Amino acid sequence: MARPEDASRAREAAALIRRASRDHDIARRATPFLRDKVLSGKAVLALHEDRLVGFGYFSDWEGGRFVSHSGLVVDDAFRGRGLGRRMKTRLMQAGARRFPEATVMSLTTSPAVLAMNRSLGFRKVPVERLTTDPAFWEGCKACRNYAEMQRLGKRCCCDAMILSPRAAASAARKASARAPRRRP
Repeated sequence: MARPEDASRAREAAALIRRASRDHDIARRATPFLRDKVLSGKAVLALHEDRLVGFGYFSDWEGGRFVSHSGLVVDDAFRGRGLGRRMKTRLMQAGARRFPEATVMSLTTSPAVLAMNRSLGFRKVPVERLTTDPAFWEGCKACRNYAEMQRLGKRCCCDAMILSPRAAASAARKASARAPRRRP
């Protein structure tokens, strides 16, 4: 997980997300928002020779009833090496520690993320099964598809997935047993 001294990497994280959003359906996030995620212990980052090559964060909704993993990006040159899965695992572990009763949610159009989520125990559900917290859905406005979805009268173009609290805790424990004890 990111440490407070990593807050200076928030600008790099915003740039990494911005680059990914050109080709993928991921909402852009402002540097101060990402800095807050790092400072609050809700972010994970991956470095290669002091270069940020991966980032992700989690948020809680409805008083911890739901947790979402968002902004999970890996630099193009580092994809296909399991880095996204390791970061997702760290987010799951941290989320399960802080919100053990939370249902974990994910929105994505990425086939790779869908496959990773399925392998971790997530299952597809209608978007109506996710949080009703308006602040969560407000975040969708930063997605490149938002205007088109509004025009079509739809909330989102993503596939919704959830992981029950019990399954999330189990997946986090299994991943912890397999994970190396080092920073990603």
